[in-house]
Amino acid sequence: MGECVRQRTRLTVAALLAVLIAVVGCSPPSPEPTYATVTIGPLTYRVEVAQTVEQQREGLGNRESVPAGTGMLFQFGSRGEQQVWMAGMTIKLDIAWIIDSEVLAVDTVTPCLELDQNACPRWTSPAPVDALLEVPAHSLTGVDPGVRVSIEH
Repeated sequence: MGECVRQRTRLTVAALLAVLIAVVGCSPPSPEPTYATVTIGPLTYRVEVAQTVEQQREGLGNRESVPAGTGMLFQFGSRGEQQVWMAGMTIKLDIAWIIDSEVLAVDTVTPCLELDQNACPRWTSPAPVDALLEVPAHSLTGVDPGVRVSIEH
């Protein structure tokens, strides 16, 4: 009888381990980055698309550089006031505030070495927008409000 109990115990432990492995293995993977090509007037960028709330919160943070011709696109489900902050950033960026496929305004934003976003300045869209583009600083020099924006996924 003792051998039977030990065998059941081993089977129970094995079953629990299998369930645990299955549950841990089923946690949703981090989404792979998706990319888009964004054209603003004569300028073209191959950018990551921030799809999830976490990707939007992280933005281009924790990067030591943003190569020329690259950046990140944030598309919002509807028009609204949007804010960006540069917590944990070490590089300047240009922000194109976009509404209805046109540039509303461009801001150059400066890094904030603080990790807590509440300790850093925020930049607010000058009016409701439905997208914004982050690219290396001074990449959007000369881009004026009203310039057409094309996004290809």
